[in-house]
Amino acid sequence: MRSTFKILFYINKNKTKADGTTAILCRITIDGANVVITTGESTTPHDWSVKRGETTDKKTNQRLQTFREEIEQGYNTLLYKYGAVSAELLKNYLQGIGRTPTTLLALSTEELKAQRESKSEGTYSNNRSSDRQLNAFVRSRSEVDIPLTALTMDFFDDYRFYLKKEGYAPATTNRHLCWLSRLMYRAVSQGTIHFNPFEGAKYEAVERKPRFLSKGEVAMLLAFPLQEEGAELSRRMFLFSVFTGLAFATCRACEFRKSKRIARGSGISAKQDRKRRWRV
Repeated sequence: MRSTFKILFYINKNKTKADGTTAILCRITIDGANVVITTGESTTPHDWSVKRGETTDKKTNQRLQTFREEIEQGYNTLLYKYGAVSAELLKNYLQGIGRTPTTLLALSTEELKAQRESKSEGTYSNNRSSDRQLNAFVRSRSEVDIPLTALTMDFFDDYRFYLKKEGYAPATTNRHLCWLSRLMYRAVSQGTIHFNPFEGAKYEAVERKPRFLSKGEVAMLLAFPLQEEGAELSRRMFLFSVFTGLAFATCRACEFRKSKRIARGSGISAKQDRKRRWRV
């Protein structure tokens, strides 16, 4: 059975503003149930035609026609998705409640809002930066936004080249690219697209230097004393921390006047005093 669907623009003459105008409202009726939403437009009761449901101002009428088309498009979208549409469901859809973004930048904005409460300030700040870079890249292509269904691997590669051209380090470039990939996973989960178009994409190679010395490097420090007195003291303190397991900062607080020889051998022992300071 085909549902009845009607759209009616009207005004309430009893509710006028100080300037004499009143809001133009829209009543949506589906199968006898109706909801009312505001159009954002206003007019004077004198300029309103009850029969035609429009004003004497052409620009206002054009905006009302655009509003009507958005309602009809929303109705058709929901009907295709669910098979049936209620007036309340259509109202929520038009107000953005429960609507899933279908374009890249809109999805990025939605994802950023969702993370604002759940992520730390540092993580949110990084994601906000990635969102700004993505917006800047889309604008550089002379586009307002891009449908998610139109994205391909070429877009990913172009974005990576754009970030490198802007002078970003490989790690920062990868962070912005990961944000883009994250949006694709969300688009897949919400059913907007069926697969991630960037699956298997190549990221920037990041050279990671080890934060420790190799056995050979320690051996070199042992074998080659330094001529400069201050540098030699630092070398010895560092080697001492390596073989005793003490932190380098702890070694700096050591007091050699409190040193103690080990009974067997010429080594030097370290111990904590009552003030929790290490003494050698």
